[in-house]
Amino acid sequence: MKAQEVYAVVWKYFEKSAKQCFNQVEMYLIIQFYLRSRKMKLKKEFEDFYKCIRIDSETQNLIDKRETLEGEIKDKFPTIMKNHDIELNKSDIRMIDQGSYKYNTTIKSTVVDRDVAVMIPLDTSENPDPRKIKKYLKESIDIPVRSVSIKEPCVRAAYYEKGEEWLHIDLPLYANDNGEIYLARGKASSNEYLWERADPDGLNNDLCGKINGHDQLRRIICLIKKWKNEKYSSSTKDHEVPPSIGLTYLACDCFSEQTSNDGDDDLLALQKTMKSIKDKFLCTKNAQGEIVSADISRYLPVQPYTDIFKKMRDSSTSYMITFYKRLSIAVDNLTNAVNVESAHDAAEYVQKVLGPEFTVPAKEAVAVATQSKKEHSFG
Repeated sequence: MKAQEVYAVVWKYFEKSAKQCFNQVEMYLIIQFYLRSRKMKLKKEFEDFYKCIRIDSETQNLIDKRETLEGEIKDKFPTIMKNHDIELNKSDIRMIDQGSYKYNTTIKSTVVDRDVAVMIPLDTSENPDPRKIKKYLKESIDIPVRSVSIKEPCVRAAYYEKGEEWLHIDLPLYANDNGEIYLARGKASSNEYLWERADPDGLNNDLCGKINGHDQLRRIICLIKKWKNEKYSSSTKDHEVPPSIGLTYLACDCFSEQTSNDGDDDLLALQKTMKSIKDKFLCTKNAQGEIVSADISRYLPVQPYTDIFKKMRDSSTSYMITFYKRLSIAVDNLTNAVNVESAHDAAEYVQKVLGPEFTVPAKEAVAVATQSKKEHSFG
């Protein structure tokens, strides 16, 4: 609800007391009372939807896959490295949970995405080509039950059922070089590769510190990720989709906690948070009022301190424009959902943002009281 609309409502229902206000502070307190006591919409629908899309914990099947991979890496990787005159002990290999499972912000999707980092002690000056070390890691887990490939930031183990991928576990490879941590970057056949400074533990600590203990923020992150999945479901191009880590940080930066006497108001929190993210964009329009450029940045707070959206920006100017336009449409629909009276109508707007799984309650029956008027004759 816009500020002027709030004032109008307050004036209508509290006109007598408002006229007696000595200053704007008293009016402000009345407005806050109204906002806190208003009846929120779609509380149950948001609660049910969150339960529907969220993955609370790993399934046993996923746990088994992850533990099997870890066992194979620790058993085979040292031997393969030794065959190439690189010393590596099984006990030196460290596995680190990363991504949404670490932050407890995982949602259901067609393909389950799991991130588990592999960190080893390694002299990067003696081993300047990270592609070779990633190749050795790939060899340690490359068996017929899974499809293993080398991606730019990781080694990926993908699993298929009936020809359809249902899970991939990404294994970023880190080198601990006398306390300095480096990520192995580069595709198998690419001429562009490097050991990039990194801090996976610092990143985990930063995000866990922001999210843990803030349940509404965690829900809003999951809802924004669901919006991304809905609007980018058909995307196939590299860097076309806003990275989840970027959306997570933007949600943390822009989060607006919203509660009332009925509890947390996730609809209003989602609307305000996504609007704040939208307002961070820098846009340029042409003479016809069309958006010709849109840009947003969010830098990592730890090594390598890079802009999370750089690859998306550099790949195509259209990617950022599309991101902004889709976000704007979402904000418009959520704003309509906040402002309409009917829970049914509000849910229909929310569905346009979060998808058809969001429940639309039935329309409320409106009772129309007909007052019969007596006819009087005078004279």
